[in-house]
Amino acid sequence: MQLFETHTSRFANGSRPLAIYVLFTLLLLLLTVLSFPSKAMVIMSGELDKHLKSYNYGAKADNKWVQPSHEFQEGFGLLFSAFHQQNWPLASELAAGLDYQVIQFNDVDTDKTYYLLQEKYQLPSEKFIGGGTYVLNTQGTNAVLQAPHPKRDSFTGTQAIDAFLYTQTKLLMLAGTRRDSSHDVSECTGTNYSASDVAHQTESLFQVVHEYMSDFDSNTIFIQYHGFGKTTRAKLQAQCGTDNDLMLNLSETVRYSTNPQEHSILHSIRRSVESEGVIKACVYGNDTKSLGGTWNVQGRHSNDSVDSCHKSADASSKRFIHLEQSYGVRKYHRGAMQRHLKTALDEYFQ
Repeated sequence: MQLFETHTSRFANGSRPLAIYVLFTLLLLLLTVLSFPSKAMVIMSGELDKHLKSYNYGAKADNKWVQPSHEFQEGFGLLFSAFHQQNWPLASELAAGLDYQVIQFNDVDTDKTYYLLQEKYQLPSEKFIGGGTYVLNTQGTNAVLQAPHPKRDSFTGTQAIDAFLYTQTKLLMLAGTRRDSSHDVSECTGTNYSASDVAHQTESLFQVVHEYMSDFDSNTIFIQYHGFGKTTRAKLQAQCGTDNDLMLNLSETVRYSTNPQEHSILHSIRRSVESEGVIKACVYGNDTKSLGGTWNVQGRHSNDSVDSCHKSADASSKRFIHLEQSYGVRKYHRGAMQRHLKTALDEYFQ
């Protein structure tokens, strides 16, 4: 029984007129188009390392870095959450409102797909804010590689990019400008650092991403690349009892002695480096008392500081490594360092 009489005309064989099907198809197509996000994900293919190494970080004191407002940071936090959880339609929508882009990048070298969160407008555009670039490997090991000073600490940006692709870790974080871009100074850790130095600035998109990743999973570890020059090298050599110009200063950003045999990413890296006997690996708190990164705001956060901007942490969570390297290591031994990191990650996560 029919409750309502149908008014749709039919042919003798019971089929509907062609015009009805055409109209129905057009309506479905319209609904489908309207359901699509207004801002679609960008699709790219090529050599990811070359793409990332092509970024323009600006010049010293160019004042290109823009300190994001609290509202902008909150919006970016929502964007990164959607990006990290692989909600690409939502992430693309949110990114468009913040002048960012979500990019699906098919890398021809590794034959893998990565996802980039990068600024829509790059230098020399006046709309550039220096918020940084974030690269997600959805199948990666639970580690984050960070380059807060990709240009000022020579070769650390290149090193982080190459190590990310070699070790296949989960996330790569690249700061957006040189550390000395800003004329203003950071309110964190005294008045020794430029406002654009994201390792000493809690009001940055770099810090937003770090805090999200650190809080999301307490098993995530962080490797942050840094470099030191001749004067600091001489001081560290004296403290560590070495004349080797190729040296590291490894730190958890908390100054106290640690057990060389403990299960930690720091000592896993040290053991791998020492096994080859080319680079001298010194440990802050055990061998050295300088350049330990105790004022590093990302390290402070992951080590549960009560105030990452102003207070050093009291204890280490064993999750954050402040990796200081002499110039010779950064320039000539980046390949060896990524091999040592891969060995250490395999040992740590086994």
